[in-house]
Amino acid sequence: MKTISLHDLIVKLQEKKIALGPDPKATVSMYSELGLIPSPRIKAHESGDLPPEISYPIDTIKKIIEIKDLKKKGLRLEEIRDSYALDYVKDAIQDIMTSDDDNKIKEMAVLLFEQDDKLSGVLEAPILKVIETKNPKELNKLLSLFATQSLFSMNDANALLEKYNVNDAKRSLFKSIFYLSVICLRLARNNKDKALEDLAFEIYNKMVLLPIERASKKVQEEFKSSFEKHIKSKKLGS
Repeated sequence: MKTISLHDLIVKLQEKKIALGPDPKATVSMYSELGLIPSPRIKAHESGDLPPEISYPIDTIKKIIEIKDLKKKGLRLEEIRDSYALDYVKDAIQDIMTSDDDNKIKEMAVLLFEQDDKLSGVLEAPILKVIETKNPKELNKLLSLFATQSLFSMNDANALLEKYNVNDAKRSLFKSIFYLSVICLRLARNNKDKALEDLAFEIYNKMVLLPIERASKKVQEEFKSSFEKHIKSKKLGS
């Protein structure tokens, strides 16, 4: 396998106008530690006076360019969080609207038109069930379900990172934290660990509550806009 020295790697990237920050060696090393590029080959000199030779596979140049391109296209973390929360909200609404419970369907239709936070409260209910249920069998079942979701999402994030799919990896990681924060909050309350509960609630608020609230408002706005367009088209057609 062809290799390139760390020095030449940095020179080649700089020639291609790839910014590596104030300390290019540290940046390359960080990418390696994160598993985004292969680990370096380190060869010590026979003479201990000289620093070791550090080299990487030649295709590391291409991989670092891809990483930088992805970072340029990358979404902000809040957008990644909200993209998953939006899916959660839409799926929860879809489940209710396709159910056989006419009362729930009517209630959801009303909530979609209201301006307050009742919609996000209704959609958060299944999550609160994990936190507040006092039924041991139900709790074990729900915790197991949430833990499975978290674990699978974490595994997906790792697989996506290996493909340099950073945005989808962040999204899967957020999904994992979404479920894990609920588990931690419940376990902290069970063990009456105030410090852990405060930390878990802070993460839960940031990673679950606020994204669901933002996503709920966005869905309400989209629903109203779509409904208004439908009404206008009906008037024009009559």
